[in-house]
Amino acid sequence: DGTSKEEHHHYTMASFADDTELPFGTMVWSAGLAPVKFVENSNLKLGKGKILVDKYLRVPDQKGRVFALGDCATFAEGEGLPLPPTASVAEQQAYYIGDCFNLYYKDFDVTNEKMKDTDLPLPGPVAPALMPWQQAEFLNKILMKPVPEFQYKNRGAMAAMGFGGGVSDLTKTDLPAPKVATSGAAAFFMWRSAYWTKQLSWTNMILIPMYWFKQMVFGRDISRF
Repeated sequence: DGTSKEEHHHYTMASFADDTELPFGTMVWSAGLAPVKFVENSNLKLGKGKILVDKYLRVPDQKGRVFALGDCATFAEGEGLPLPPTASVAEQQAYYIGDCFNLYYKDFDVTNEKMKDTDLPLPGPVAPALMPWQQAEFLNKILMKPVPEFQYKNRGAMAAMGFGGGVSDLTKTDLPAPKVATSGAAAFFMWRSAYWTKQLSWTNMILIPMYWFKQMVFGRDISRF
């Protein structure tokens, strides 16, 4: 009939800082973490965008009353080695600061006018949080030597790679476990077991295996509402 069917293609445009544009259908983007504005505007001493702390996780020049931990903090020069930005590091630092407050800082009255210019005393010995399970925390004092400063302990590294697949590396772990690296189903089981035991309530510990079973039988739910 003399008519032609015109094909249409839909593209999304990515705009860059130099005003250039790039058409794409599917984009996979990976980038590092940037410091949040709260840290940038904190007026605290920074190193590579992170708050500098001493070996007790205290921010310098704050009378020992300000602490920083996790991704937003890094050791000042001579205070310690850089640590990876992982949940394991942040969790161990949180346990350390919590023990410092419960064991040593609790008797320091910051509201007392007579102590407003007094530095917070250094903490006493604190057992490193080696064990990743709350039920086994009592072993920290048995296996580790308590020291006043923060000590990071390597718990190993694990990652899931799809259902039934994973990798784990315990070759350099401080845990009382075989120093081995595994992959496949065994590593996947280790990964899921570790995260299952990290749940804070019995409700979640019951529900999560039910969700895993549902995923195994019916597949992952990718619907959106």
